Amino acid sequence: MKNNADLPKVSVPSSQGVIVRNAIKSYGVGSRRSTVLNGLDMNVKKGTIYGLLGASGCGKTTLLSCIVGRRSFDSGEVLVLGGPPGTPESGIPGPRVGYMPQELALYGEFTIKETLQYFGRIYKLEATFVNSQLEFLSKLLDLPPDHRYVKTLSGGQQRRVSFAVALFHEPELLILDEPTVGVDPLLRRSIWDHLVQQSADHGRTVIITTHYIEEARQADAIGMMRSGRLLAEESPENLLKVYGFDTLEEVFLKLCMKDGIGKTTNAMLNAKSFNETSYTPSRKHHRDGGHDNMAFNYSISQFDVSQVGVERQDHIKNHPRSLAYYNAPTSKSTLPMDGNGIVCLNFSRHGDGSLPAYNSSSFDSFNMKGRINLHSGGESISKSRSVYTINKSNSTCIEDVIHNNEASNKCRSRTFKMSIPSMHRSAALIHKNFMQTFRNIGMFLFVFLLPALQATIFCLAIGQDPTLLKMAIVNDELDSSEGRICNYTADCSYFMFSCRYLRFIDNNTIIQVPYQSLSSAVKATRNGEVWGVVHFGRNFTDEIMVRQSDGSAASNETIIGSRIGVTMDFSNQQISVVLQRRLNEAFKDFTNDILKACDYEPSAGDIPVTFLDPVYGKKDSTYTEFMAPGMILTIVYFIAVALTAGVFISERKEGLLDRSLVAGVKMTEILLAHLVNQFTILLGQTALVFVCMLAVFNIPCEGNLALAVFITLLQGLCGMSFGFLVSSICDSEISAIHLSLGSFYPTLLLSGIIWPIEGMPSSWMRSLSYSLPQTYAIEALRSVFARGWGAELPDVYRGILISTGWIFIMLGLSLIVVRVRKHTG
Repeated sequence: MKNNADLPKVSVPSSQGVIVRNAIKSYGVGSRRSTVLNGLDMNVKKGTIYGLLGASGCGKTTLLSCIVGRRSFDSGEVLVLGGPPGTPESGIPGPRVGYMPQELALYGEFTIKETLQYFGRIYKLEATFVNSQLEFLSKLLDLPPDHRYVKTLSGGQQRRVSFAVALFHEPELLILDEPTVGVDPLLRRSIWDHLVQQSADHGRTVIITTHYIEEARQADAIGMMRSGRLLAEESPENLLKVYGFDTLEEVFLKLCMKDGIGKTTNAMLNAKSFNETSYTPSRKHHRDGGHDNMAFNYSISQFDVSQVGVERQDHIKNHPRSLAYYNAPTSKSTLPMDGNGIVCLNFSRHGDGSLPAYNSSSFDSFNMKGRINLHSGGESISKSRSVYTINKSNSTCIEDVIHNNEASNKCRSRTFKMSIPSMHRSAALIHKNFMQTFRNIGMFLFVFLLPALQATIFCLAIGQDPTLLKMAIVNDELDSSEGRICNYTADCSYFMFSCRYLRFIDNNTIIQVPYQSLSSAVKATRNGEVWGVVHFGRNFTDEIMVRQSDGSAASNETIIGSRIGVTMDFSNQQISVVLQRRLNEAFKDFTNDILKACDYEPSAGDIPVTFLDPVYGKKDSTYTEFMAPGMILTIVYFIAVALTAGVFISERKEGLLDRSLVAGVKMTEILLAHLVNQFTILLGQTALVFVCMLAVFNIPCEGNLALAVFITLLQGLCGMSFGFLVSSICDSEISAIHLSLGSFYPTLLLSGIIWPIEGMPSSWMRSLSYSLPQTYAIEALRSVFARGWGAELPDVYRGILISTGWIFIMLGLSLIVVRVRKHTG
């Protein structure tokens, strides 16, 4: 593949609307790489209708997307209205072009009137003009009543609304990708009459693709496209005349047949009809056309191959001036050079030869039909396939128009330049987003209330101590002859300590289930009927008395006999911890009760380790309070991810993103509008979450509440940014869901939400944890909640700064990915 700098330069006349030269575009990588455009050349004169014909998959839509600046060629050059797309000289994308993509590209939640008003705001049109255009286009296209929602219209009606959007602002250039599909024949005729009238009377340039070959007769010129190349580019009358057929379908069929036979015929028939012009065989194509029309799908075996060359040579003898329209357009031309040795096609210009100003009214009105000048010498010469008059004087080469003689690939880098968002376009996008949000009020309320619902579920389900846990009680102190009645006294007497101890067990947590024998109780534990067994020996009270009197001299038998034996099911760590704590607390209360009854200091039975009043927090803080800051941020973060992850994907798949960008909307404006919309919703969601957590479930917040809300909002913005990044990377909603859910559990497990980061066994895992967007933010919010710290302390401001950094990083990556996808297809 040659660099653009190695290609011959092509002159740019002011009368040319679109020039494409040697365009190559491929998709995929490696063995899956497929060439869609293969050395394509194209010329569209201002004020004309250009019909682009070809099967599905031949590259029409890709070519149009490159012309409007949504994609870039791998190599080759393109000028639109005087400059490369994306430059001020061209003004495209922007209001100079009206674009109707192949997709519907409409907002189903809008009415017809709201749809046109939205694009009127984008183009900054006056309200009176918007209303008059709505009335005019409704009559022209036979639109349904303007209060009808787009999603309620039939497919043909929706296509007409889409067409109306392209015509709405009366652009200089119309790019229409199959506008008449599914349209009534009478209405199709009306549409074509309007396009012809706009071209003839107002100098508008129209490029239209269609599957209906014969309707393209009304175009001033047509390009017949196959396998990424133009087989011919000429006026319909001349094509019919040159080939001697009655229909364009027959012409296209013949051209396709010749293109598929093998390119050796081209080499035999070139030199003499064009003096200085010679051609090399066409490039091998990579993709075949579709099956939309008989002319798009043919079998070479149906024709006499040997007769083709004879027919072609006979026809050239009868029409010596028409050879330009026989040669495959992808063949490479060797044209006369200027004094600098640069090949230039020189087109006539207006007046002083300057390019037309950026003005929608600066058009030349003319009729191309019959204006063909073919000269082998003198001051004018026609390139093969071209239908336009060409002069050597007053011309400018493509590279000079593009960027001071720089290669076009340098010019394409201008699309990466950041621009200041436009206020009127941003306002239109924000208004559109809010309308879409509030049109589905049921879904809006669900999404709005979902964070509060999740916070409620968390507080109810997580962190509370388990209750009503069954424990088997085997008390061998009880006399079976007396009915195993558990009696005890509350004074200082040493009597039935086992029954006295059982009285202090929290009955809300532990349900005591008496068993006759230790073996049956253990069996019940193994069967899952109880969580464990509490066993008292036959002489439990007596052994305690002996152990107290003997002290350190107590025998091992006495020590064992004075124990309370507990056999437990430790399969559930949380339940076993709660049971152990409750049993230990019961024994402490039992000891204090006896000491107090015997006039001793109750605290004399405590262990020597004493926990004083805490510096931060409280002694009986719960696991819910530990997790609450992390859960608040996680809920807000991932709700924001979910709301934004599908934004670009749905609009890209439906063509809405392309249509908006071609209208001149910048990606920064789209991001800004979505951020405003989602942030407004985020404010309400955050308020409800804090009310739920702090007011309803009494989660303590010792610090500044405004600071806590600010940290939470930053994490919400961080989640939005990640959602935008996901939607810019992924091509489908399914892949976006997978990526979003795939990030959920690593974040949940590694960010210190469920368990302290200090519990991670290795330093590399801690480093990984601190590299995540939520880790420092969780520590900051936890410090505000439990410690009452302010933003001046490192743990807090570090969380704020890192959250802010992640927002800019992910938004920047989103913009980069979108632009890279544009240039890589």
